[in-house]
Amino acid sequence: MDDQKAISITQAMNHIQSWFNAGEYDKVIQGCAEIMQLEPGNQRALALMKMAEEKRHEQTLSQNPAPMSTPSNDPLANLQVEEPKPEAKKEPEEPSFTPERSYDERIDKRQLFFAMLVPAVIVVLLGGSLIWYLSNRERSNTIASNSSSSVSSITKDTTYLDENEERVKQMTAMAEVIEEYRRSKGKYPDAADLERVLVESDSFSTIPVDPQQGELDAEGKPFGYMYAVYDSKFGKSNQYYILSALFEDSKGVGYEWNVGESVKNYDDYRDISQDHVTFIGSSN
Repeated sequence: MDDQKAISITQAMNHIQSWFNAGEYDKVIQGCAEIMQLEPGNQRALALMKMAEEKRHEQTLSQNPAPMSTPSNDPLANLQVEEPKPEAKKEPEEPSFTPERSYDERIDKRQLFFAMLVPAVIVVLLGGSLIWYLSNRERSNTIASNSSSSVSSITKDTTYLDENEERVKQMTAMAEVIEEYRRSKGKYPDAADLERVLVESDSFSTIPVDPQQGELDAEGKPFGYMYAVYDSKFGKSNQYYILSALFEDSKGVGYEWNVGESVKNYDDYRDISQDHVTFIGSSN
């Protein structure tokens, strides 16, 4: 609202300036007075009013010059008697520029605009809220239905978790047998001898096999326990071993889990084509 008022006053001052340029000083003075009522301290209006008053005073002096005196010996001759001047006929003045009227008209138009805009906005908001509520409720029902289906599916198919737990137990027991063999023999079992070593131990009566022995995961990798044994860098046999398996996730993808030596230096620990690698229970 203040910005609109400032624009109106600026436009009014420009109009008053055109009056000044045209020599209509009475209008200028009246217009500036009205501006000063709207905005006290307006320096442009104050300066323009002062200049208009000076110009009007100059016009008055030029239109009414002082009478010339003629010397005479008669003392009464120099005595001047002012005759009453006929009263000048006043011409109707043009209506002065009133910034207040323009400003008020702008206010009325803005008020009318907002009076029409507010109901429209309310209708849009109410309609949008209703649409949002209905769509959100439908989406919530869909999500709830999908969630129920997902939970039901997960509840029905959690066997992979039990199978992973079984893998941990069997691999932990096999690793204990393998480490016990090294303590007694000074080296780890050969790949070809591991199944016999396991069965002869107190931990296993049969060869341990993976819960999904020989089956493939979602990426085509075989489930099953694998054992790889390696010599030391100095040629001493069977000084390192890697026992590995695939642990399944909810999507059927198998992730390798290893016991023993780090696999970073041995990339063939699950390559059953190698003589030092065995697929435990593959002969059954």
